[in-house]
Amino acid sequence: MLVVLFVAVAYTVLIALHAWMIRHHRLEGAYEPRAARWLAARFGPLPPPRPAGNVLARREAKAFDRLLTGDLDPADYRALMAAVAAQDAVERPLRVPGPHL
Repeated sequence: MLVVLFVAVAYTVLIALHAWMIRHHRLEGAYEPRAARWLAARFGPLPPPRPAGNVLARREAKAFDRLLTGDLDPADYRALMAAVAAQDAVERPLRVPGPHL
């Protein structure tokens, strides 16, 4: 019985925190559980979602921070940056203008 109560309280707290994030830091494309969206809507109209920004830039910045703090070794950092560069090349291919003769 105590375990069930603990799990119920934990889920309630997580849904409440998620509702708070929806009310104050809503981002486009972010996962919003129905219960949290419903709870957030009880306190007034939901704010429009803000653009999420460049995901690849955030991944690169996070990897750099982890490299500086020692959480990521240099070889893993280089592999991660190669993956980010490959994804960036797919999303925004480099266009080189032709010769101007």
